[in-house]
Order: sequence, then C-alpha cells, then structure tokens
Amino acid sequence: MSIWFEGYGCTANQGETLEMRDHANQLGHELASSSDSAETVVLGTCTVIESTQNKMERRISDLMDQGKNVIVSGCMATADTKILETKFPEAPLVSPGDIEGLGDLIGRGGCKPEKLESPLATILPISSGCLGRCTYCATLRARGRVTSRSVNDIFFKAQYAIDSGSKELLLTSQDNGAFGADSDTSLELLLNELSHLDGDFRLRVGMLNPMLVSGRSDSMAKAWGDSRTYKFMHLPIQSGSQKILDSMLRDHTLEDFWEVVETFRQYYPEMMIITDIITGFPGETDEDHQKTVDLLNRLLPDLVNLTRFSPRQGTPAARYKRVNSNTVKARSKELTELRKKLGAKSFKRFVGRKTSVLAVENQRQGSTLCRDDNYRPIIIKEELPLGEFYDVEIIDSDYAFLTAVL
Repeated sequence: MSIWFEGYGCTANQGETLEMRDHANQLGHELASSSDSAETVVLGTCTVIESTQNKMERRISDLMDQGKNVIVSGCMATADTKILETKFPEAPLVSPGDIEGLGDLIGRGGCKPEKLESPLATILPISSGCLGRCTYCATLRARGRVTSRSVNDIFFKAQYAIDSGSKELLLTSQDNGAFGADSDTSLELLLNELSHLDGDFRLRVGMLNPMLVSGRSDSMAKAWGDSRTYKFMHLPIQSGSQKILDSMLRDHTLEDFWEVVETFRQYYPEMMIITDIITGFPGETDEDHQKTVDLLNRLLPDLVNLTRFSPRQGTPAARYKRVNSNTVKARSKELTELRKKLGAKSFKRFVGRKTSVLAVENQRQGSTLCRDDNYRPIIIKEELPLGEFYDVEIIDSDYAFLTAVL
C-alpha cells in the first residue's frame, strides 16, 4: 500500500504525523511522493479554531472525491469524533500519536522499507495532552491529560537524529512545561540530560504556559544553560487583563507571567520571547483591550501570535456572549500594527553586531535563512550550504527578521 502523510497545526501534531510515517515505512509500506500518487492518505488534523476545522473537513472531502482511502488522526480524531463519524463514516479514526493503532489499521506492507533521510531539523514530541482547563480550548478534549515519554527514549532518539545529520532538535508538545507531571521527572531534568548529547547542534524548547513555569522559573532558566540550547521562549499570555484571564481559566496571574519573563531575562538578557494574544474574547471591554496594549508595550516581544476569538464547539466559552465583530476587527487591526512596531524595535537593536548563525533553510533562490543562538531569523542574501555555522555581521532589520553578511 502506498501512503501519504499530511500533518497540520502545531509542531507537536506534525511531529506525531512524521512518527506515524516512519512506523508505516518500518512496516514495509511504500511512502508516496505526493497525495496524488497515494492509495491511502493519513491526515494529522488540527482543530484549534473553527476555520481550521472547516479546512480539515474540506481536505477530507477532496481526497475522498479523488478516490483515496483517508485515515484521520490528530486532534479532530478525538475532539470531533461525532462530526467525523457523521460526515465521513468511511474514514477510520486513529487517536493522536497512536502509532500502534495505525499499525493495526494498515497492517504490514509487502515492500522493503526504504531508508529515510534525516532532515536538518528533527521534531521530538516529548508528551501529549495538557493540564489546563481554558474555557476556549478543545485541546483537553482532543488530547486528554498529560502523558509524557521517558527521558531515555527522548535522549536516544535525539542522539540518533544528531548522528543521522540533524542540526536542530525541536522539543514539542501541547505544553512543554507539563512534561513529567504524570511521572517523577520534569522539563528541567530532561534538558539537563539532553545537555549530555554529543554533537554540534541547536535545541529549541517549544511552548510553555506561565502557570507551569512560575514558581520554578529559576531552576527552569538554569536548565536552558547549555550553549547549544536556543535562548528562546514561547510564553502565551492571551490577555493583559486579569479579569479576562480569569474568565479564560488560564490558571495564572499577570504577576506569574512577569515573574517568568523577568527571571529568564536576568539569565539571558537577549532571549527571544514570543507570546500569544486572543483579542475579542467574550466580555472584553475597551479597558481590558488597553491593558493588553500596555502589557505588550512593557514586554517588547520579538513576535506576537495574534488570534481573534473563535468559539470551539463543546467549550464553555462558545456559550458566552460575543463581542461586536466590528469592535473585534478594530482591536485586531490595532494589535497587528502594534506587534509589527514592537517587533521592528526589538530587532533593530541588533544591527551592527557580529554573531554566529546556523544555516537552516534556502527559502528563496539566492538567499539563506539562518538562526542565531537566540533563534532569531537572519537572512543572508546568498545561497549557503545548510547545516553549517557561519560568522556574520548584521546590517539591517525589519519586523520579524534581520539581514546579515558573512
């Protein structure tokens, strides 16, 4: 059977889809070069907002119209089971990351497994599920409570990836700070163990929620100490208003958020910090919106992921009274302009500096995307061999990237 795998949404979901692909390959199935040439398509679906769910349903429908066998995995397989079973009864469902379940479904293939080339960047899922109870989010329904992988398993997969040529290791989950909550380990312990890996590589820690970092910020910051760990943090705040955070049931205060930021910046003053904002959450007033503006001005983030509130079926917030759509649109426009202004200001301070970068991607002909030790994107306007380190001088900046020369 020839199979094509498509992963959508967060890095963790994409990483699990790649693991399923590798397992299918080990079982002897042929990996198709595209969905067009495949008999079966496995979709690692995302259902983070309503428009994403609609996109997933259109993709399933299109593939079925082409005569493909479709297997649905990812978050929709558990969060939207009834919808899928009603609309696509012929499409089997496999829980997110359930490698053995996929194997039971597809069985063994008849071809000899090919050797998969190791990518420059390897996604390493470290856990699945979350400890939150956010009123707007379907992750808990899709993923359940946290299930962590063993430190040994992650360590050996990481070392294998490095030995196979990977230069970036991306630790992913729905909330990296929750790693180990179901066992006797922790993210700090994991990072300390990974500091013993052999090789010249870079490691990026994915998203952490403030509630699981505050109170342990000092030990967590120390765990970032390996020079090969990107000084990078994705710390979603969602709103600058404590009233809105409480309505969201985010389980952290503004003080918790600032404790984490200030502790990490004491250790790593130039750490790249990105955050997430939901604008137009039910009950958000002009005063609440202004508090978010004030928070961003104080934070001076490198990047902001901005989302307009979108109700997810089955979540408490879907029943809340919505903010006027024109008001939400205006607030979103203001925050979009602000994040560009703040990002440009943050990046501009690096112009004139010399630093070392890792070449990671040839995005366009004649240019190379690189990353510095803080994970900031740096463009060099010439094509360079990937996976190599270069000494550069930063000559220009813009919102969300820097430009450099060798």
